[in-house]
Amino acid sequence: MTQKSDKPAPKRAGTNKKNTTTSPRRKTASTSKRASGAKQSTTRNSKQAKSAGSNSTGSNSAGSKSAGKQTSKIRRFGHWLFATGLKLSVFVLCFLVVYTVYLDAKVREKFEGQRWQVPVQVFSRAELVGAGEPLSLPYLAKSLSRSGYQKVAKVWRPGQYAQSASRIIIFQPEFSYRDHDYSAARLTIDVSGGKVQKVYHGNDLVKSVTLAPQLVARIIPSSKEDRVLVGLEQVPESLLDTLLLVEDRDFYFHSGVSPLGILRALYSNIVAGRTVQGGSTLTQQLVKNMYLTRDKTLVRKVNEALMALILEYRYSKDQLLEAYVNEVYLGQHFANGVYGFGLASEFYFGRPLNQLTPAQMALLIGVIKGPSYYDPWRKPENARKRRDLVLKLMVEHHLIDVPSYEQAMAAKLGIRPKRRMLRQHFYNYMQLVKRELPQLLGDQQQNAGVKVFTGFSMKAQLLLEQTTAQTLTELERKHKQTSLQAAAMVTESATGEVMALVGDRNFDNNGFNRALDAHRPIGSLIKPAVYLPALERYQQFNFATPIEDKPITLGSEQGKEWRPKNYDGKFRGQVPLVDGLVESLNIPTVNLGMSLGLADVAQSMAMLGYEKPLTERPSMLLGAVNMSPYQINQLYLPIANQGYYERTHAITHVVAHSGETLWQYQPRHEQRISSQSAYLMNYALQQVTQRGTAKSLTWRLKGAEVAGKTGTTNDQRDSWFVGYDQQQLITSWIGHDDNKPMKLTGSSGALVLFANYLKQAGVNNLSWPAPDNVTEVGFELTTGNAVRETCQNMAYYPAVTIDLSYSSCMEKIVDKRSWLEKLFGRGE
Repeated sequence: MTQKSDKPAPKRAGTNKKNTTTSPRRKTASTSKRASGAKQSTTRNSKQAKSAGSNSTGSNSAGSKSAGKQTSKIRRFGHWLFATGLKLSVFVLCFLVVYTVYLDAKVREKFEGQRWQVPVQVFSRAELVGAGEPLSLPYLAKSLSRSGYQKVAKVWRPGQYAQSASRIIIFQPEFSYRDHDYSAARLTIDVSGGKVQKVYHGNDLVKSVTLAPQLVARIIPSSKEDRVLVGLEQVPESLLDTLLLVEDRDFYFHSGVSPLGILRALYSNIVAGRTVQGGSTLTQQLVKNMYLTRDKTLVRKVNEALMALILEYRYSKDQLLEAYVNEVYLGQHFANGVYGFGLASEFYFGRPLNQLTPAQMALLIGVIKGPSYYDPWRKPENARKRRDLVLKLMVEHHLIDVPSYEQAMAAKLGIRPKRRMLRQHFYNYMQLVKRELPQLLGDQQQNAGVKVFTGFSMKAQLLLEQTTAQTLTELERKHKQTSLQAAAMVTESATGEVMALVGDRNFDNNGFNRALDAHRPIGSLIKPAVYLPALERYQQFNFATPIEDKPITLGSEQGKEWRPKNYDGKFRGQVPLVDGLVESLNIPTVNLGMSLGLADVAQSMAMLGYEKPLTERPSMLLGAVNMSPYQINQLYLPIANQGYYERTHAITHVVAHSGETLWQYQPRHEQRISSQSAYLMNYALQQVTQRGTAKSLTWRLKGAEVAGKTGTTNDQRDSWFVGYDQQQLITSWIGHDDNKPMKLTGSSGALVLFANYLKQAGVNNLSWPAPDNVTEVGFELTTGNAVRETCQNMAYYPAVTIDLSYSSCMEKIVDKRSWLEKLFGRGE
């Protein structure tokens, strides 16, 4: 079994052996083949090993190359990023440089140019008050109150006054007027019987004193920003110290932006539990208010910081502080914003900065944080809390002592009773100022904080307003009229300065101004212009020259006839030249005007100051010319000024904020009427008030020496009167806006307004010395000849005696006494 089982094995072995021995080639081939297979197997294994090794090594190599590439990419990206960053940095740097240069130019342009549109401040005249002059104490006191003076029982500081029945004491602050400086002074004026008796400057008795100009109004610019510029030296030091304490303690140490200030403010606010300090520096606040909007954006904050740095680099700390004091927004007065401490002090307390109490200073500075939220009129509790907080800071930092702190804490807010400022704007007068100002200054100069001084008299204006209102009410009641209107103006005769002006019975009306714009027929007011050329021809005409007063008919080129008549409808046959003017007779005036020539009358109007062309027709001789009260005032000004022409004007001089005089009225003092003719015209117009159409003035102004002329138009549609004393010329008109007839003539209407005004203001009696070659001469009225003897019908008038020829009487005096009267000497 074992053998059998062993047989196959050899056979497989023999077979194998046989194959090996008998076929060596095959063996060799087979071996070779195996070897080749082994080789191939080995090669494959080798290749696999290589491949495995290659995979292992190649994998490392590929990773290395990939890592190298990645590193290379990172390096290249790093280089690119660095280059790009560098380029971007250079670009940003260049942009910042260019942008900073732009901001620098913007900052400098405004800060060194016109920083603000500052309202024009309009001031009254500096009035001289002397012994013997007329003065109304009530109106002087009223004018002081309107201009901001405080009435007290005892005067002890500037800006106060005290009044009794016959005395007024005024403590006025220092001021400058027309290149002259006046120190603060206590003035005492004693008045009796409507006239100044004594004047004291301090304790010294003097002849006269000068009252400081009073602020009349401010002309607000188009920006609606109202402010009063103040210099740093005008601001109390305690107010500045408190301002810096509350708003920017490091102001004099930082460079415009203060990181420490921001951190300190943040800490203070966290400790207090509410916002008590701001992080912005005072310079940043200035930038925000002056240059930027209030938008809370990153761009604005960057601009704010850059511009703050530029301001700090360019300008001194004091310059920046002064700018802030004038720029900061502190409230709203109806449509106008209140900017700067100068105006805010007046707005809240009605007094200048240098008169504020510590409590008022604290409130003013406290309001900066939120003028609306801390508005003392609308939210007094908020305002009080804010004020008390500022006061606490003041006492903690020793800006006030403890007693002052306790007193301030207990004090009321001390604001004015009403939000609206009490100062009246005097709209009618201000319209005249606004018309003149653009002729003197450009827009930029007008918005640069100029001070405009005028001929305005506060007491004259208030008096004219009151007498106008009273007179219209009186006339409406007496003559059963309604809706009467009036216009009036008061001018200083010697200078042409308008002292007062009313253009509407409603003095708060800022609309139609009748004194400036109501062009109405002037009636008999034209007659002095007709008679003046005759008085200049003194060799041909005098007051006694006979002028016909008979019916006349004049024809026009259109074939129309004109038959003028006297107001009373009567004809006197013949009248002396002077009576034609004194009694305002139409027919003699037309005859005189036609004999002189219409061209001469038109030239006379132009000489007196009427600047428009005239249509030369006979009706103009009786006032068929439309003029405004302002134009009429100009027409009479040379007559009231002894023949010298001055232009009617409101503005006298303009001063820049720096104190430099920008413009000043230059007196013309141009003699347009000869001294002889001016004197004669004045005589005739005085006769008008004594025996002519204005003779009611003899009892309305008893004992007064004044001159004037009435004017009444057809159907009594216009009532005019122009009159003057030694100092002032008054022009008045009364009528209806719709041109309806009235029951008023010049003497029963406008003259009453003139008289009521002078009765209150006081009269400076006319006193004109006769010029050379003018003296009183006797004239025979029948012939108009000068005579030295006594004639039957004669009168005495002033006349120019140069080459005056005298004649004998045509009608000698006939003694009509009986022989008994002659015997006993009676009946002369």
